[in-house]
Amino acid sequence: MANPAMKIIGKASTEYVDSPATLKGTITKAFGLTLVTIASAIASGVFLANSPAAYGVLILGMIVGVVLTLVTCFKPHLAPMTTPGYAVFEGAVLGIISAQFERMYFGISAIAVGITLATMILMLVLWKTRIIKVTETVRSVIISMTGAVAIFYFVNIIASLFGFHMMPTSGIFGIAIGFIIAGVAAFNLLLDFDNIEQAVAYGAPKYYEYFCAFGLLLTLVWLYIEILRLLQMIMAMFGNDD
Repeated sequence: MANPAMKIIGKASTEYVDSPATLKGTITKAFGLTLVTIASAIASGVFLANSPAAYGVLILGMIVGVVLTLVTCFKPHLAPMTTPGYAVFEGAVLGIISAQFERMYFGISAIAVGITLATMILMLVLWKTRIIKVTETVRSVIISMTGAVAIFYFVNIIASLFGFHMMPTSGIFGIAIGFIIAGVAAFNLLLDFDNIEQAVAYGAPKYYEYFCAFGLLLTLVWLYIEILRLLQMIMAMFGNDD
């Protein structure tokens, strides 16, 4: 199954590109966006976590984040304008969420950040050394698993509206599900690394530096949230609360 994003890049490479995307440029964008997200998260966690406005900012950030994600995915050429905004609003969301977890388990967010970073480095090494090769089969499997997780979350949201929760939030089963979903998020990093490499190889337009950096940031945000949830369940199970 061909990657739709690579089809777009392939078409773009047939046109004249005065300034194509580079690996250095993409890494710089990804690093910068990550710093903006972290700064926004720290600011919201410190100044908004205990504020009555926290809930409103959380909802607003989530809505704006979804809108900017959709715009970026369907209009990649707008990525240089949409991704900084996404980093700010998503960072605010992460800061408020992390602060709530910190109230229950002090230090949990720092541990989650560390594990997220370690996971990214591990997946980068596995990809770079080609221990795991991103073939079309591997890509299809990861995309299918990601789709399954998305459907599971969607069904759970609909079911919760009627008072039924499918997503376990504690116990061995909940932890097992958490590990699986976090694993799927981690494997998506392989696709992000491969997409960046192919975008550069295809000579994609300069805005693909932001587009690919956005894809990587999106996965890191997802992975961090899943690790945070997983740690919360593990700490709750073993009574490691403050």
